[in-house]
Amino acid sequence: MSSWTRETTADIGLRVFSNNLPNLFKEAAVGMQNLIISDSESRKLNQKIRYTSQWNVKISINDELDYESLMILWLEEVLYRLEVHGEFLVDAQCMIDIKELEMSCQCQVSWVESAEVDREIEIKAVTSHEFLIQELNQGESYLCRDLNIPEIVGPGWICDVIFDI
Repeated sequence: MSSWTRETTADIGLRVFSNNLPNLFKEAAVGMQNLIISDSESRKLNQKIRYTSQWNVKISINDELDYESLMILWLEEVLYRLEVHGEFLVDAQCMIDIKELEMSCQCQVSWVESAEVDREIEIKAVTSHEFLIQELNQGESYLCRDLNIPEIVGPGWICDVIFDI
């Protein structure tokens, strides 16, 4: 398991863990999509026709890398594709590219038509409230206040994100 639901007062959140930054982007997007559907619907996704596409987002950077803004933009793109284009992301292979004054997330995605997916909840927006991306060094740990989420020990990357529902 790479993502866990975080308890929040009125919204829903995720804690995501991955061995590297590009996989963190994948796991956050897949985790977000899994929040939308039931466990039984998730198991049915493999029975549906999958399509592939390239989805990219990019931001301008100044002196420091801004992984948080790039992740928020990436998750907003996944929601946009779902709501506007009817594309429900199932899997992704992501690459983070940094060039001079620009950082991008380029993903080869697998998706199914959203009309074929029964959703339980609607995510309206990705919030920046309590948003976090952090790299954990070897042996470094991160403990969440939520007892349903295990202690995470590096090396790896974590992300906390809350969604407006």
